Amino acid sequence: MAQHDYVIANQTFPSYRNDHNNSLSAVVSKNSGASEPSTTYAYQWWYDSTNDILKIRNADNDAWINFASFDQSNDNFSLTVQDLTVNGTGVIPSGTKMLFQQTSAPTGFTKLTTENNKALRVVSGTASTGGTNSFTNAFNSSKTVSGTTGTSSVTISGATASHTLTTSEIPAHTHYIGNKDNNFPNSLFSNPDFTVTVNSNGGAGNNDYTMFASNNNTTNLAGKSSSAGGSSGHTHNISVTSGSHSHSFSDSFNLDVQYVDLIIAEKD
Repeated sequence: MAQHDYVIANQTFPSYRNDHNNSLSAVVSKNSGASEPSTTYAYQWWYDSTNDILKIRNADNDAWINFASFDQSNDNFSLTVQDLTVNGTGVIPSGTKMLFQQTSAPTGFTKLTTENNKALRVVSGTASTGGTNSFTNAFNSSKTVSGTTGTSSVTISGATASHTLTTSEIPAHTHYIGNKDNNFPNSLFSNPDFTVTVNSNGGAGNNDYTMFASNNNTTNLAGKSSSAGGSSGHTHNISVTSGSHSHSFSDSFNLDVQYVDLIIAEKD
């Protein structure tokens, strides 16, 4: 470490050589020292060995500008950057708004507090703001959705398959018969010993057969009725109509989404 006022006074040769060597040592060591040089010049370098910061004197020679910080233990350094300039234009123009994952804005930026508790949206058009529900309220730990569906009616119609009734399926029934003069004696039905025979008689009236008493083959007592029924299949039409109804529903779900807080800061 060496510092010098860079003034070589008139002196004898041995003193001059020593003074000149000290000035060169100050140059090659960037005027390093625990405190700033007693004599300073505009644009002069100084390595602050107390804080391991390389500094340069400003044009007015009234302050130091930090240039880089050094980690002497790990042999690396980091530049102290407020703005980068390419072709005379700032890489980050003044007024640029950026996101930072920290509480305070970095050096050269001002934290904006007009936007708070909001989500970020990516758009392809004009950037704007909107919405009325805060981020925390929209994504809290529990949400319940409930309601009622719209009413509806259901109608079912159709027909059963065709089916022919069997004898066992026909209800039990009787047919009363009489002679052609409708004066068949009722006593015949109450006389258990009375029998009849059925003989072909070529048809009497609309009857296919005539019936005669067993003790009188000449008296036409009764006749067989004409055949009735077609033994055809039949169907049963059905129609079921329900009244209007609706369904209620309710369910809860968790929206406790994880998040990272960011701030918006504007370039000074």
